[in-house]
Amino acid sequence: MSDDSFITFRVVDNFLNGYGLRWNPLERVQVYTHPLWLFLLIPIQWVVREISISAYLLSYLCGILFISVYYFTFSKFRNGFGLIAVALGVFFSSRTFIDYNTSGLENSLSFLLLLLFEIKFCCLYLNSKPENVKIDSYKIGFLTALLLLTRLDLVLFLFLPGYVLFCKIFKEHKIQFLKYSFLGIFFWISYLIFSIIYFGSLLPNTFYAKTNVLFSFSERISAGWNYIKISLKWDPIVICVFGLHIFWTFSEPILKRFTKVKWTLSEKEKGILLISLTSILFVLFYLFWVGGDFMAGRFLGTCLIVSVFSQSVFFELRFKNLNFNIQKLLYIFSKLGFNKSKTENWKGLSWNKLLFVFTLIILIYSFVYPFSPFRYMFQKTTVRVENGIVDERTSYHDNSSLKHWIEGVTPATHPWAMYAIRISSENYLKSTNSSFNLSDRKQALWKRSEEVQTSKLLKEIQQVRVTTNVGLAGFYGGPGIHWVDLLGITDPLLARLPGKGFPGHYVRLLPQGYKEYIEEISVSLPNKELDRFYYEVRLLSEEEIWTKQRWKVILDFTFLGNGNFKTRYPFVLKEYRNTLYGLPFVNWKDENLVRKLVREYFESYTSM
Repeated sequence: MSDDSFITFRVVDNFLNGYGLRWNPLERVQVYTHPLWLFLLIPIQWVVREISISAYLLSYLCGILFISVYYFTFSKFRNGFGLIAVALGVFFSSRTFIDYNTSGLENSLSFLLLLLFEIKFCCLYLNSKPENVKIDSYKIGFLTALLLLTRLDLVLFLFLPGYVLFCKIFKEHKIQFLKYSFLGIFFWISYLIFSIIYFGSLLPNTFYAKTNVLFSFSERISAGWNYIKISLKWDPIVICVFGLHIFWTFSEPILKRFTKVKWTLSEKEKGILLISLTSILFVLFYLFWVGGDFMAGRFLGTCLIVSVFSQSVFFELRFKNLNFNIQKLLYIFSKLGFNKSKTENWKGLSWNKLLFVFTLIILIYSFVYPFSPFRYMFQKTTVRVENGIVDERTSYHDNSSLKHWIEGVTPATHPWAMYAIRISSENYLKSTNSSFNLSDRKQALWKRSEEVQTSKLLKEIQQVRVTTNVGLAGFYGGPGIHWVDLLGITDPLLARLPGKGFPGHYVRLLPQGYKEYIEEISVSLPNKELDRFYYEVRLLSEEEIWTKQRWKVILDFTFLGNGNFKTRYPFVLKEYRNTLYGLPFVNWKDENLVRKLVREYFESYTSM
């Protein structure tokens, strides 16, 4: 379980305790990027009452459904079992697939829904026409809605298939396709309507936190390249899959150029490979554009699913359409320089046997490669960080893995969680003038939180803490602590201030008076412009939903592009020094550090 997953878990817990879809109970802020994952977690957690087990149950359910769907899709084909064996071998040998299937994040749901969409699209594409225009159109729209509710950036996999469906498959039924697919996608549109009413924004708060940053174009490209390079380096089997995908896509001109083999791809074979490859390239270009992320491999897992599935479909078409046999393969090998006497020994092979050999190679890789999922099940791996990109599994495995949970080590033992539990229980002790055993702290904390029913009482008991690690601390601290997230992920004001740092971790300068305002020590911020801007942010996140002023701000922020604050403001130097980014400057003079930060955060902002 990653720290980021506990951001969503806190929203789930607050919702079940009557505070609504909120992270800090006083603010309506959409801190999650996966609404569908959140809504699926809520009923499971309501029954189970242990968030780690709830997340594992949902993750494993999605994983089992994924494998089942993949199996039943290909098992009806002649060479299906060999294709299934190779595909599952690749998936279970990939760190990206295994790690993020049980990370507590939405990846396992993304894998399942994307597979279902690819299956439906391929069926329509290979048949060249829909069997039932209304039903097929609705299914495409509904799957699109589910994918967009899981993660908005999954739309990158939908652009090209959507274009092909509209212009080719449904070219004689375009109006019906648009009408019934819209009915399917209305599920997602309904959530957007809810989002702008309740949260005051169409997009999650993380969008503003990760785009309102001081990153030049060249820096973004460099960071994106580092993300892709390091993710592939740590999961080399993905390189092999992508490399084979590129080879098969352009195999016709390649083999014609270097061999005399008559190798011709049908239009459908070319289409399946090219559409999926182009969709993957969209994702890679997107990662370049936004500067990547800090979780190694997280955004390549969906690319792996699409690539493996499309190659499996391609191989099945190849076997079926051309009656492709082992003799032709041997001929290709001989032309590429393989010894003929050696290849003659392969004549007795069938395609399923050959696919079995590929599966065996993958299994050998799993045993030999020191960082494969199979190997790290039985050995401890050191935490890996490179250029701000982190191996998430190694970072949290000791405290928040199913293996250690069975042994009695829960996420509550993580230092960030223990810190939050300690300060929450100390606050409770002060308010009740009582003492109790350390093991009873969390139970008492949640008992106290259940007694809190109104915003007024929340304001009376809450503490305000500033941090950059909000996941585990936020969840285990309970609703009685108001966390100010310097990365802006969960904070409605800081997300709209300029951030700087590593990909996914862009630290903000804490405005003077902001913490005091939340604590109700002061009634305004020292900077008048920022105070006015903060008033507008509070209209979105705290005030009555249907006021004219609030909807005027929604229009201004969402549709007129005035939602980010770009002017210099006074900030708290101490809080910056307490962050990872401020540690190197602990011994700097205040005036020197202030000049440096003003130059980096404000002068560079106005020049961009």
